[in-house]
Amino acid sequence: MQVLFPVNFLFSGSLKFPDRGDDILKQYAQFPHLTHRETTVSGTARKVHLELSLGSLKEVWVSVLNITGPLSNWSFADNQITDPETVDGGPPSYICRLSGVGNDDWSFWLEANSSEALTVNLSVLDQYMVDSSKKLKGLFPDWVDVVAYSSFMSSYTF
Repeated sequence: MQVLFPVNFLFSGSLKFPDRGDDILKQYAQFPHLTHRETTVSGTARKVHLELSLGSLKEVWVSVLNITGPLSNWSFADNQITDPETVDGGPPSYICRLSGVGNDDWSFWLEANSSEALTVNLSVLDQYMVDSSKKLKGLFPDWVDVVAYSSFMSSYTF
């Protein structure tokens, strides 16, 4: 008797097939990015107006903003921010998951209650499969769920 246990660990923990980077890069005319529109100051608070563009991504699965620094308000979630997370005494960190469809750019603002910098880390996963990935997926049986994605990460300081 031969047993393979656990099968899902075999696939999820050890089998990774990176695609050639140049095949991926050819698919995108523009990468996801943030654009700084303006900063307004009122007393000790400053409001940073930003625009998020998902570039020419085709099948966005998730977009996440990780904001660290003295965030006091934002234009997300009806201007409601929750208590920040901190790791090993680091700066407060706020995470916002964005979802939606279409190629529209998202305008939003972040408010800081001091002159200390706000850092925004942008992470986006695109599940579009290039031809070589589709070919690889076709080699697996139907019961195997192949997950293919391109990840885009960038960091901004305001």
